[in-house]
Amino acid sequence: MNDADQVTIYNDRGDPLAEDIPIDALSPYRNQAIRAILHTLKRTAIIDLNKLETSLRNGSVGNTMAIGGECRIPGREVDLPIKEHADSIADRVLGMLRVSDDDDAMVERLDSLLIVQIPSLVVATGTGYTQAYLLPATALAHAIIDEFDLGIFDGVDMIKSAIMGRYPQTIEPSGGAVSMLISFPSSVEGAGVGYRSLSVNTIVALTHRRTFDAVALSSVLEHAAAFESGAAMGPYRRYHLMGMAYQGFNAGNMVYELVRDHGKGTVVDIIEDVIARSIEDRVIKLEKELPSGYGMYSASDASMWNAYASAGLLATAIQNAGASRSAQGTPSAMQFYADLLAMATSLPEVDFGKVIGTAMVFNWLTHNSYGGGEVGIFSGEHVVTKGSKGFIMPCAAASMCLDAGTMMYMPEVTSKNMFKLTEVLPSLQDPFSRIAEAAKEIGG
Repeated sequence: MNDADQVTIYNDRGDPLAEDIPIDALSPYRNQAIRAILHTLKRTAIIDLNKLETSLRNGSVGNTMAIGGECRIPGREVDLPIKEHADSIADRVLGMLRVSDDDDAMVERLDSLLIVQIPSLVVATGTGYTQAYLLPATALAHAIIDEFDLGIFDGVDMIKSAIMGRYPQTIEPSGGAVSMLISFPSSVEGAGVGYRSLSVNTIVALTHRRTFDAVALSSVLEHAAAFESGAAMGPYRRYHLMGMAYQGFNAGNMVYELVRDHGKGTVVDIIEDVIARSIEDRVIKLEKELPSGYGMYSASDASMWNAYASAGLLATAIQNAGASRSAQGTPSAMQFYADLLAMATSLPEVDFGKVIGTAMVFNWLTHNSYGGGEVGIFSGEHVVTKGSKGFIMPCAAASMCLDAGTMMYMPEVTSKNMFKLTEVLPSLQDPFSRIAEAAKEIGG
C-alpha cells in the first residue's frame, strides 16, 4: 500500500459517497460493515417450519436419493401442529442457544421461517462455522420434543431426520428443514471458499435486485474468501483491494460512466474507453508499435490495470444484460470482452487470464452442456466458476438483477425466502452504502 492508493466511491446515480478513502478501508479486516456482513453469515441459520411440518406429516425425510426415488417411510408419519406452536418453539430454541442472559443470540419468526443467530461468543470459541447449522438444528429437535411431550416411540427419530436431512450427509442438498446462508463444508469445492458458496440468485435476492448492491455484496464475499484462503497475501492484498474498489464499488465512477456512455454501444466501445482511460491516467503506456501499426502496451501498475479492466468487465455485463433484459449472454460477453481487451493491448486481461478461462467454461455450461445450467444457480466456489477469485461473480450477479424473467431458475424460484431475510438481519441491508460509510469513517 502507498499514500496514492486512495479512491472515491460513487453510487448508482454517479454521486460520490466516500471521497479519497484509502483502499485499505475496504479490507475485511478493517471495514466494520464488511465484518458485520461476514459475521452474520457465519452465525445465521434458517429454519423452514412449513417444510418441517409437511415432511413429518408425509413421512418424507432425507429428500431424494434419485429423481423418482423420493425418501418416504409409510407408517412413520408424525402429525404435529408445529407452525401453530412456532412462537413457543422459538422461545425454547433461544433459551437453549443462549450462553448468558445478555448475549446476542437471536430467534426471529418471519412468516413460516425462524431466523436463528447463535451467540458471537459461540462463534469465537468454535473451530468453524458449522455450529451455525448444528446448534440450531439440535436445539430445534429438543424444543419440539419438549413442546409436544414426545416419548421414545413417538417418532423422535423422524423429527431428527426431518430437521437435519439424510444422515450422516448433513449438507443442504440432503433436504433438512434447517439451512445456512453459507454452504456446509462437505459440499463446497475445497478449503477457504465458504464465503463464495452463496449462489448468484441468493445474492440477488438478499439485495432485492438492486444491481450495485448485488455487485458490492458479491464482491465482498469473493474477496473475503481470497483473504481467508491466502490468495490476497503479500502483493496480492493490494491487487484484490484495488479490484474490489473499482469493480465492486464503482471507484472513480468508472463503471457508472462506462455504462452511461456506452449503454447503446457495443463491447468494443467499452474496451476502447477502458484503454483510453488507462493511457490518460498513466496506468498503461505504449511500449512499441509494430510495422503493421499494432501497438503493444505495458502496465506501469499491474494491479491498477487489472482494476480498470475489471470495471470494464462489469460494465460489459451490465450493458449486455441491460440491452437484452436477459442474463444468459453474460458469460459470452465476459469471454469476448477479455479476449478482445487482451488482443487490443497485448496485456493480460482481467485477473491475468483467469477470467477468460473461467468465462469460457461458464459459457459452455450455461449454453451447451445441459439445460439446467443457468447463470443464477452458480456460486463462486463451483468447480466451473472458482477459477477467477473475485471478478466473475459480481458480473453474474449484476446480470441476474437486470434479467426480466427469461431464466427457468429465477431468484424468486430458487431463493424466494432470501428476499425476506433483511427484515431481521440489518447488517445485510443496503450493503453498498453501509460499506462506503464505514470506509469513509476509516478514511476520516
